[in-house]
Amino acid sequence: MEKWKYSLMAFAVVALTACGGGGDDDDSPAPAPSPTPTPSPAPGSNILDVTQVDGRRFTKSSAATGIKTVVAQQAVSAPTIELGALPEADTYVDYGPGKAVRVAAAREVTQTQTAAATRSALAWSRNATGQYVGSIGFQADGAYGLRVGLRVASLPDGAVVQVATATSDTVVFETSGADINAALARNVAAGETGAAAQTWWTPKLSGDRVVVSIALPLGADPAALDVSIPQVSHVFADVDALAMQEASSAKDVGDSEACELDVTCYTNGQNERDAVARMLYQKGGDGYYCTGTLLNDAVKSSKPYFITANHCISTQASASSLQTDWFFRTSSCNNGRLSASSASRYKGATLLWSQTINDMTLLRLNEDPPSGVWLAGWDASTQSLQAVYDIHQPMGDLAKISGGSMASYAVCDLNAQCSNTNTSSAPFYQVKWSDGTTEGGSSGSGLLKLSSGQLIGTLYAGSASCSNQGGSDYFGRLDWGFNNGINRWLAAADPSKL
Repeated sequence: MEKWKYSLMAFAVVALTACGGGGDDDDSPAPAPSPTPTPSPAPGSNILDVTQVDGRRFTKSSAATGIKTVVAQQAVSAPTIELGALPEADTYVDYGPGKAVRVAAAREVTQTQTAAATRSALAWSRNATGQYVGSIGFQADGAYGLRVGLRVASLPDGAVVQVATATSDTVVFETSGADINAALARNVAAGETGAAAQTWWTPKLSGDRVVVSIALPLGADPAALDVSIPQVSHVFADVDALAMQEASSAKDVGDSEACELDVTCYTNGQNERDAVARMLYQKGGDGYYCTGTLLNDAVKSSKPYFITANHCISTQASASSLQTDWFFRTSSCNNGRLSASSASRYKGATLLWSQTINDMTLLRLNEDPPSGVWLAGWDASTQSLQAVYDIHQPMGDLAKISGGSMASYAVCDLNAQCSNTNTSSAPFYQVKWSDGTTEGGSSGSGLLKLSSGQLIGTLYAGSASCSNQGGSDYFGRLDWGFNNGINRWLAAADPSKL
């Protein structure tokens, strides 16, 4: 195992592209910190006067509630809609400063654009208990994975929806109509309207063909089903395969840059790495990768609070589509094998708070993360400039670690243009890396204090990359978010009142 060796005179930094990357560097001297105003909790409020919490292990037993080993209702034999190959113009991996990494493109499905057309396209049969089951397959040549968007106007709570791949009719994702309706109700309650509010996205299943089956409750008439499937999300970047193939090479993992450092090789962050998850979510029909961190709260409630960047997720519709991949790292230092502990969760999240000024979002996952994850500590007090590190999933690859120092405070605009300032209450920290870097997909990852592992910020943008030694990254400040509303959850005296 290695430890960081910091030299403030030797920065090995680089240009971030897709979440930290692209901003103005200004090396003017940093000011001494002045306290960020912290509102005192009102008498009788549900907010504790707490600004720091240590991390701890999450030991609650929790299995994924969506993936089941069962016989699919109608898998391989279902009729298939052929979408063909994705046009080359749509296969670009879009990323840049202050942007998430685009890895999946929307495919319009003309045959199932309306509920009536979808009912007609489904192959209907009765199962052994007499229920109607309708199934349809989607084939997208060259896809490395697919997500199917069900636009729901009316779906019985007692319905069962399954998604299976062409290669297996026994390991499938299964959920209830009630769970889907609950997710869509959260969208509406948060003010979502139109197609985004009505669309439920299946998990990403690997391969170029998936089959969706809907089993209606006994006695339900298929003619009453009001569900359409106007879009499929086509994953065109083979990130997982690249990660496995290249993890033991000089280019550590997947498409991440050569100077990225495998988190498994370092003693720093041995706990905190277990708080980090790769995020896959939808905006419209396109799919994106970012990074997020699970947080502890003041009363150790074990509620799965999850922090990331506003430019990753800022709407309830995107939060509802969230899939998180945990322990997504090598099993040992640069050995090229995924940790046997790796696990995914598929049921999305509830958007609690989001703000553009410091580019930060707080979510609560809709299902528990795997047992053994770390609930990261945090420090929402005013920070002096100090040694820090970051654990992240660059380009959606296996977890990496970067180490360096806070150099100054900064202000950033919505175009990811950042500049240093003598105002220590500015909403961002400027960070210089001495080890490793960040990239697209690192967006939203946590800035951690080297001294304690506590989270103090989330990655927005920057110019750091392996090809730009001396560039900077910019992290939204947790104290800003905390004092502007995040404390309602992280410092809640009684989380049951939320």
